[in-house]
Amino acid sequence: MGETRREEQRVFLRSLRRERGAAFRKEIVPYFRYVLQSGFGLFASAIFFASFIWYTGLIKDVPEAWPVKEVGVALLTWAAFQAPLRTYFRPSDPVFLLPMENRLLREYIGPALRKSIVVGALRALALFALYAPIYVRSPQTAELSESHSLAALGIMVVLIAGGNAYGGWRERRMANRLWRLGLRLARLLLTAGALAGLLLKPLVLAIPFTLLCMAVMALLWRLPAQHALPWERLIQEEAGARRKWMAFLSWFVDIPTETAKPAQRRWIAWAGDRLPWQRRWAWHYLYAKVFLRGETFGAVWRWMLLSGFVIAVVGNPLADVIIYAVSMAVCGLQLSELRRIRFVETADTLPIAPEGRLIAAAAIARTAGIAAAVALAVVGLATGAIGASYSGQATDTLRLDYWAPILAGGLLWCGWWMPRRIARFRDEDDL
Repeated sequence: MGETRREEQRVFLRSLRRERGAAFRKEIVPYFRYVLQSGFGLFASAIFFASFIWYTGLIKDVPEAWPVKEVGVALLTWAAFQAPLRTYFRPSDPVFLLPMENRLLREYIGPALRKSIVVGALRALALFALYAPIYVRSPQTAELSESHSLAALGIMVVLIAGGNAYGGWRERRMANRLWRLGLRLARLLLTAGALAGLLLKPLVLAIPFTLLCMAVMALLWRLPAQHALPWERLIQEEAGARRKWMAFLSWFVDIPTETAKPAQRRWIAWAGDRLPWQRRWAWHYLYAKVFLRGETFGAVWRWMLLSGFVIAVVGNPLADVIIYAVSMAVCGLQLSELRRIRFVETADTLPIAPEGRLIAAAAIARTAGIAAAVALAVVGLATGAIGASYSGQATDTLRLDYWAPILAGGLLWCGWWMPRRIARFRDEDDL
């Protein structure tokens, strides 16, 4: 009787995960029709072919000063360090599934973790396959590559990525937040150190060092107290993953939004307090605080950091302005999320005119858009010499004939056109 019950639980838990994954895909896939209709498919295709042309040109003739070592370590570290885990958990699951927690770890979490390890390993291996031709042909690493077996490097990259995926699961189980953050930082540093050693040092030394780093992390994971199954953490991560998908799809079609968890961000949240303490600025204050502590700002500033880094190292003025244009287009779409913010029902009781809500949202989007456009242009102009030295170019690095019109376009898009769309009243808007 007990064996039959355990088999029923095993079948139920495995089918539950499959059904929830299928339900999630069924929920979001229909919206991709609107994504393709919006022209995003053509835009993504253009970016892909432009990147492909740039990549083929690079591997044919890698500039001597191009930072192949730094780029390789950074790229592979990013690929290997990622450790997402989709569980499709819901807030009510601890109530109904807690009695099966031990079996849940084996039959539900186990397959999800194995999938995460496989996906992480394949992602890192794919990026290593793209990096390997540059590594072999670059004047800086050509001599190193002769003594490094690419097959051995690929195997070690796969092991590191798989270990990171498993390490992400161990970190989720930590009961103490500081331990979790500390171990995550240690994993990042050891991953970067191991990959740097594999790429830049003899394999006879780098492989034992990599195994030592993995052993150190395995010992560190045993030190702090751990949950058997971190219900709250997994539920929060699943909610965050759903919000990101819905936020992306909402750029193209109106869909139900997920409730976001506010972040503290003390380093920037103070900016909202600089607004005048007057009633006519009340909506501006609310939107500024929600924006600065919400996921939209997080997506914008991470995208701007990535774009600034790419612009700084590419070293081609034309490529820089193309990257700038793409970055500003995405930034404007991200800022359009401010229009979809819905406050709690009690906000309607505030003694402020509801007609100013969309105008305030547009004003905050305009301020953020202009700041992003100017900051990214300054990065492009200030790092022109760095990029030129990497690419070996001796031409004028400022190229104001490129940057002046593209900066004007960025300011128009993020500072006028997108805020204008945000402020425009529609029939479906509730004021």
